[in-house]
Amino acid sequence: MTDTRTADELPLGELLREDLATHDGAFASPGFQALAVHRLQVWAQTRGPLLRAATKWLNILLIRNVYGVELHPTTKIGRRVRIGHHQSVVIGFGVTIGDDCIIRQGLTLGLATDDSPAEHQPVVGDRVQFGANATVVGRVRIGDDARIGPGSVITRNVPAGATTFAQPARVITPQPTGS
Repeated sequence: MTDTRTADELPLGELLREDLATHDGAFASPGFQALAVHRLQVWAQTRGPLLRAATKWLNILLIRNVYGVELHPTTKIGRRVRIGHHQSVVIGFGVTIGDDCIIRQGLTLGLATDDSPAEHQPVVGDRVQFGANATVVGRVRIGDDARIGPGSVITRNVPAGATTFAQPARVITPQPTGS
């Protein structure tokens, strides 16, 4: 029987064990540690101001400053999400990420501008894979099983099962200088 509970429905310990297994049991994996601190911070939101403050500072000092990962506490992250490469990952407030997704370095998920309404955040389906340096901004929906290629800038919905790629590089020949 398949476990269909959401991340919000799992006890914190069970969710952390699942995250650890998703990161091949590597407790020292920065991706696992970033998710673990995020999960603790979300859990602490309802546990009192002292615990909330402690997990906020742990998030800032360890995850953001050491590992280069920003996960806002209002980000909803599904089950078995893997942060395979951790540097320069920014996932803004209110973003939703489904189950079994893979995140690679340089990913930005968030609002198109600082003054965008909070409901204009990306929503990512299940089993989505993000290539290096992908950017997803605005009120965008990414369907299940989509693959977002390296360097892609997503500003429109991506249907389920689709693959996106950035424009191919152009070779520009150097112009002769002076005569």
